[in-house]
Amino acid sequence: MFNGSAVPGRYRALIPLANGNEDIEVIAMIDVLRRADIDVVIASVSNEDTVTLMKGSRLVVDEPLVNVVHQQWDLIAMAGGIPGAMNLAASKLLRDRLRLQHTNKGMIGAICLAPALVLKPAGVLDEMKIVTGNPLAIKTPEQSWPADYFISILGDKFDAGFRVISDEEQKIVLSQTPGTAIEYAIAMVKMLCGDECANRISNYFLVR
Repeated sequence: MFNGSAVPGRYRALIPLANGNEDIEVIAMIDVLRRADIDVVIASVSNEDTVTLMKGSRLVVDEPLVNVVHQQWDLIAMAGGIPGAMNLAASKLLRDRLRLQHTNKGMIGAICLAPALVLKPAGVLDEMKIVTGNPLAIKTPEQSWPADYFISILGDKFDAGFRVISDEEQKIVLSQTPGTAIEYAIAMVKMLCGDECANRISNYFLVR
Protein backbone atom coordinates (compact mmCIF):
# COMPACT_ATOMS: atom_id res chain seq x y z
CA MET A 1 0.00 0.00 0.00
CA PHE A 2 1.28 3.44 -0.94
CA ASN A 3 2.28 5.30 2.23
CA GLY A 4 1.81 8.82 0.88
CA SER A 5 5.50 9.78 0.94
CA ALA A 6 7.43 10.89 -2.12
CA VAL A 7 10.68 9.27 -3.18
CA PRO A 8 13.40 11.95 -2.95
CA GLY A 9 14.85 13.02 -6.28
CA ARG A 10 12.28 11.27 -8.46
CA TYR A 11 9.52 12.72 -10.59
CA ARG A 12 6.03 11.84 -9.40
CA ALA A 13 3.16 10.75 -11.65
CA LEU A 14 -0.45 10.29 -10.64
CA ILE A 15 -2.60 7.92 -12.68
CA PRO A 16 -6.28 8.35 -11.78
CA LEU A 17 -8.20 5.18 -12.61
CA ALA A 18 -11.88 4.39 -13.03
CA ASN A 19 -13.80 1.23 -13.71
CA GLY A 20 -13.87 0.76 -17.47
CA ASN A 21 -10.56 2.40 -18.36
CA GLU A 22 -8.84 0.81 -21.35
CA ASP A 23 -6.60 -2.06 -20.26
CA ILE A 24 -3.64 -1.63 -22.62
CA GLU A 25 -3.50 2.13 -22.12
CA VAL A 26 -3.39 1.77 -18.35
CA ILE A 27 -0.71 -0.92 -18.30
CA ALA A 28 1.43 0.83 -20.93
CA MET A 29 1.45 4.04 -18.91
CA ILE A 30 2.36 2.32 -15.65
CA ASP A 31 5.06 0.17 -17.26
CA VAL A 32 6.80 2.85 -19.33
CA LEU A 33 6.71 5.54 -16.65
CA ARG A 34 8.21 3.16 -14.12
CA ARG A 35 10.94 2.16 -16.59
CA ALA A 36 11.85 5.85 -16.55
CA ASP A 37 12.24 5.62 -12.76
CA ILE A 38 9.21 7.83 -12.22
CA ASP A 39 7.39 7.36 -8.91
CA VAL A 40 3.95 6.25 -10.15
CA VAL A 41 0.88 6.26 -7.90
CA ILE A 42 -2.37 4.67 -9.10
CA ALA A 43 -5.47 6.19 -7.53
CA SER A 44 -9.11 5.16 -7.82
CA VAL A 45 -11.62 7.93 -8.47
CA SER A 46 -14.32 5.68 -6.99
CA ASN A 47 -12.24 5.16 -3.83
CA GLU A 48 -12.31 1.38 -4.29
CA ASP A 49 -9.32 -0.87 -3.64
CA THR A 50 -9.66 -2.63 -6.99
CA VAL A 51 -10.56 -1.25 -10.41
CA THR A 52 -12.00 -3.43 -13.19
CA LEU A 53 -10.76 -2.27 -16.58
CA MET A 54 -12.66 -2.24 -19.86
CA LYS A 55 -11.74 -5.76 -20.95
CA GLY A 56 -11.99 -7.29 -17.51
CA SER A 57 -8.46 -6.91 -16.12
CA ARG A 58 -8.53 -6.17 -12.40
CA LEU A 59 -5.97 -3.82 -10.92
CA VAL A 60 -5.26 -3.18 -7.24
CA VAL A 61 -4.73 0.57 -6.81
CA ASP A 62 -2.36 2.32 -4.41
CA GLU A 63 -4.80 4.78 -2.87
CA PRO A 64 -8.22 6.38 -3.23
CA LEU A 65 -7.89 9.56 -5.29
CA VAL A 66 -9.21 11.65 -2.41
CA ASN A 67 -6.18 10.70 -0.30
CA VAL A 68 -3.54 11.86 -2.80
CA VAL A 69 -5.15 14.34 -5.17
CA HIS A 70 -3.91 17.41 -3.28
CA GLN A 71 -0.29 16.30 -3.26
CA GLN A 72 2.21 17.77 -5.71
CA TRP A 73 2.47 15.84 -8.99
CA ASP A 74 4.87 16.39 -11.87
CA LEU A 75 2.47 14.53 -14.16
CA ILE A 76 -1.16 13.51 -14.09
CA ALA A 77 -1.86 10.96 -16.84
CA MET A 78 -5.11 9.30 -17.87
CA ALA A 79 -6.30 6.41 -19.97
CA GLY A 80 -9.52 6.35 -21.98
CA GLY A 81 -11.96 3.54 -22.57
CA ILE A 82 -15.72 3.15 -22.24
CA PRO A 83 -17.06 3.79 -19.68
CA GLY A 84 -13.71 4.56 -18.04
CA ALA A 85 -13.21 8.01 -19.56
CA MET A 86 -16.80 8.88 -18.69
CA ASN A 87 -16.22 7.76 -15.10
CA LEU A 88 -13.09 9.90 -14.88
CA ALA A 89 -15.02 12.85 -16.29
CA ALA A 90 -17.69 12.43 -13.62
CA SER A 91 -15.14 13.14 -10.87
CA LYS A 92 -15.29 16.81 -9.88
CA LEU A 93 -12.30 16.19 -7.63
CA LEU A 94 -10.23 15.10 -10.63
CA ARG A 95 -11.53 17.88 -12.87
CA ASP A 96 -10.61 20.54 -10.32
CA ARG A 97 -7.16 18.99 -9.82
CA LEU A 98 -6.52 18.98 -13.56
CA ARG A 99 -7.35 22.66 -13.76
CA LEU A 100 -4.93 23.38 -10.93
CA GLN A 101 -2.26 21.20 -12.56
CA HIS A 102 -2.62 23.16 -15.80
CA THR A 103 -2.62 26.55 -14.04
CA ASN A 104 0.58 25.58 -12.22
CA LYS A 105 2.26 24.47 -15.49
CA GLY A 106 2.36 20.83 -14.44
CA MET A 107 2.26 18.08 -17.06
CA ILE A 108 -0.96 16.38 -18.13
CA GLY A 109 -1.42 13.35 -20.38
CA ALA A 110 -4.58 11.91 -21.91
CA ILE A 111 -5.21 9.19 -24.49
CA CYS A 112 -8.17 7.82 -26.43
CA LEU A 113 -11.43 9.35 -25.18
CA ALA A 114 -9.84 11.16 -22.23
CA PRO A 115 -8.91 14.28 -24.26
CA ALA A 116 -12.52 14.78 -25.37
CA LEU A 117 -14.35 13.61 -22.26
CA VAL A 118 -12.01 14.66 -19.46
CA LEU A 119 -9.64 17.43 -20.59
CA LYS A 120 -11.92 19.35 -22.93
CA PRO A 121 -14.67 19.90 -20.33
CA ALA A 122 -12.01 20.87 -17.77
CA GLY A 123 -10.87 23.67 -20.09
CA VAL A 124 -7.21 22.65 -20.20
CA LEU A 125 -7.11 22.22 -23.99
CA ASP A 126 -8.24 25.77 -24.76
CA GLU A 127 -4.78 27.14 -25.60
CA MET A 128 -3.59 24.16 -27.67
CA LYS A 129 -3.31 24.78 -31.41
CA ILE A 130 -3.97 21.15 -32.41
CA VAL A 131 -5.41 18.24 -30.46
CA THR A 132 -5.99 14.56 -31.02
CA GLY A 133 -7.94 11.68 -29.54
CA ASN A 134 -9.66 8.47 -30.62
CA PRO A 135 -10.98 9.10 -34.17
CA LEU A 136 -12.77 5.75 -34.56
CA ALA A 137 -16.33 4.56 -34.25
CA ILE A 138 -16.72 2.81 -30.91
CA LYS A 139 -18.99 -0.11 -30.12
CA THR A 140 -19.65 -1.86 -26.84
CA PRO A 141 -22.18 -4.62 -26.12
CA GLU A 142 -24.50 -1.96 -24.73
CA GLN A 143 -24.06 1.00 -27.09
CA SER A 144 -22.29 2.35 -30.16
CA TRP A 145 -21.02 5.77 -31.21
CA PRO A 146 -20.15 6.98 -34.76
CA ALA A 147 -16.60 8.02 -35.62
CA ASP A 148 -17.36 11.72 -35.43
CA TYR A 149 -19.16 11.66 -32.07
CA PHE A 150 -16.20 12.11 -29.76
CA ILE A 151 -13.91 14.08 -32.09
CA SER A 152 -16.68 16.63 -32.59
CA ILE A 153 -16.27 17.45 -28.88
CA LEU A 154 -12.67 18.42 -29.61
CA GLY A 155 -13.80 20.85 -32.31
CA ASP A 156 -11.82 22.34 -35.20
CA LYS A 157 -8.46 21.83 -33.49
CA PHE A 158 -8.73 18.05 -33.90
CA ASP A 159 -6.24 16.59 -36.39
CA ALA A 160 -6.47 12.88 -37.16
CA GLY A 161 -2.98 12.92 -38.67
CA PHE A 162 -1.29 12.93 -35.28
CA ARG A 163 -0.96 9.67 -33.36
CA VAL A 164 0.63 11.58 -30.49
CA ILE A 165 0.80 15.31 -29.83
CA SER A 166 3.35 16.76 -27.40
CA ASP A 167 2.70 20.42 -26.63
CA GLU A 168 5.77 21.66 -24.74
CA GLU A 169 4.28 25.08 -24.11
CA GLN A 170 1.07 23.79 -22.58
CA LYS A 171 2.78 20.75 -20.99
CA ILE A 172 0.16 18.40 -22.42
CA VAL A 173 0.58 15.06 -24.24
CA LEU A 174 -2.38 13.63 -26.16
CA SER A 175 -2.75 10.36 -28.06
CA GLN A 176 -5.29 8.41 -30.08
CA THR A 177 -6.00 4.74 -29.41
CA PRO A 178 -4.68 1.69 -27.49
CA GLY A 179 -2.30 1.06 -30.40
CA THR A 180 -0.52 4.33 -29.64
CA ALA A 181 -0.28 3.73 -25.90
CA ILE A 182 3.46 2.98 -25.74
CA GLU A 183 4.27 5.97 -27.98
CA TYR A 184 2.08 8.11 -25.75
CA ALA A 185 3.83 6.97 -22.59
CA ILE A 186 7.29 7.46 -24.13
CA ALA A 187 6.27 10.98 -25.21
CA MET A 188 5.39 11.76 -21.60
CA VAL A 189 8.76 10.40 -20.47
CA LYS A 190 10.51 12.55 -23.08
CA MET A 191 8.72 15.72 -21.95
CA LEU A 192 9.35 15.03 -18.27
CA CYS A 193 12.74 13.28 -18.22
CA GLY A 194 14.38 14.24 -21.52
CA ASP A 195 15.51 12.62 -24.75
CA GLU A 196 18.11 10.26 -23.32
CA CYS A 197 15.69 8.53 -20.98
CA ALA A 198 12.95 8.35 -23.62
CA ASN A 199 15.33 7.01 -26.26
CA ARG A 200 16.59 4.29 -23.93
CA ILE A 201 13.04 2.99 -23.50
CA SER A 202 12.02 3.38 -27.14
CA ASN A 203 15.16 1.57 -28.31
CA TYR A 204 14.47 -1.30 -25.93
CA PHE A 205 10.88 -1.56 -27.18
CA LEU A 206 11.98 -1.07 -30.83
CA VAL A 207 9.57 1.85 -31.11
CA ARG A 208 10.65 4.00 -34.05
